[in-house]
Amino acid sequence: MNSLRTAQQGVSGSGFITIMAVIMISVLLLLKLFPVYMENFNVSTSLSSLSNEDDIKSLKKSAIKELLQRRFSINDVKNARKEHIEIKKTKTEMTIDITYEVRKPLVGNIDLVLHFNEHLAL
Repeated sequence: MNSLRTAQQGVSGSGFITIMAVIMISVLLLLKLFPVYMENFNVSTSLSSLSNEDDIKSLKKSAIKELLQRRFSINDVKNARKEHIEIKKTKTEMTIDITYEVRKPLVGNIDLVLHFNEHLAL
């Protein structure tokens, strides 16, 4: 029994380095991706708040884009701009799509590319 206990000492040096590398990469990814997803949450919130506007369907497309841009400015959204907003109107309904892409440098010449598409049907 004693020989079995002495053989089990814990994690080896290479195992510890591997565990620390996985933890560090995970933390790095979290720190890079969290602000981008928070910004996307602000885009989604700004878009969904348009459904609370009373006369949103009667506004021109340029006025709706300007309204969204003001909300983006308040919410500190930098990656979604006017050219990413697409508005389609018919006589009965209106759809607003915001499609944009964010590139974040990870390490050296390796980038993370995130593609977002928000949709609102009124």
